[in-house]
Amino acid sequence: MTKAGSSHSGSGDSPRAGAVPTRPIANRSRVGFIGAGRVGCALAWHCRRLGYPIAGITDLKPRQARAAYGLLKQRYERLSPRAVAAASDVLFLTVPDSHIGPVFESVRKALDVLGTVPVRGQSPRIVVHCSGAFGPEVFAGAQEQGLGTLALHPVQSFSSHAQAIRSLPGSFFAADGSASGLRFGRQLVKQLHGSCVIVPGRDRALYHAMCVFASNFVSVLFDAAERIAGELGIEPERAARMLVPLAMTVLDNVAEQGAGPSLTGPVERGDALTVAAHLATLKQRAPKLVPLYRMMSGRLVEMARRQGMDKAALRKLKQVLKEG
Repeated sequence: MTKAGSSHSGSGDSPRAGAVPTRPIANRSRVGFIGAGRVGCALAWHCRRLGYPIAGITDLKPRQARAAYGLLKQRYERLSPRAVAAASDVLFLTVPDSHIGPVFESVRKALDVLGTVPVRGQSPRIVVHCSGAFGPEVFAGAQEQGLGTLALHPVQSFSSHAQAIRSLPGSFFAADGSASGLRFGRQLVKQLHGSCVIVPGRDRALYHAMCVFASNFVSVLFDAAERIAGELGIEPERAARMLVPLAMTVLDNVAEQGAGPSLTGPVERGDALTVAAHLATLKQRAPKLVPLYRMMSGRLVEMARRQGMDKAALRKLKQVLKEG
């Protein structure tokens, strides 16, 4: 899962060769960023490429902001959050979730001093965050202040600056906000050739949990597989080369058919004997993984039931998972 405020200490990553941001287009909103982590840097890079003038980038760690300016091929300016806010038509708070409210509160007054003419049909100032778990309600008092709001979360996983820049275009985004905020958000997502899904604030935590199941928990499963590979004398790097193609095939099948119809393996076949053998060897050689295996296999049994598995086969599987 992406963490909007995640920091990356600059490992020499760079965007695609030849992919240089374009020059600003007149009358585009000036965008500023408080938080120069992976999401903030990727958004800043693409906003610059799309012609949005960059009002400024700042971070609690100056070297993070310096790295962001380097990616944009702009001269570094050490700016305060208030200075960036005052210069921005659209202000992105790409900081950790727990910091969004306090940072917004700290720059609210600075947002009142902007003296530019807004883009036609758009609020003079819009504040944006990229949290998946929260909606625009974290911008307490923004509406009363006349600010537009936008919660815009990319449905992506970012492990580095360069990978974030490559992966952001074409992504889905979960959005919620005021009319002016959503107008800007939809425009930006369209320019990124992505897709927008409206997820209201009351549903954001559930939506974000969905994303965790599809991303972070995949890492948990691969960590478990690597631990078993270690018992077999297979190094983690080689295990990944073996297993990633298997996982990619499953994901391709899920994309084409859905999770239930694409199910394969011993549970789907009703092979209780194989499941019992798995449990027996895991108890001996990787006992810490037994609870995870039981839990995940229990979910597989439920999926198989929905796909019409024979009741006798279901009973045998449940008995094996309960008793080993």
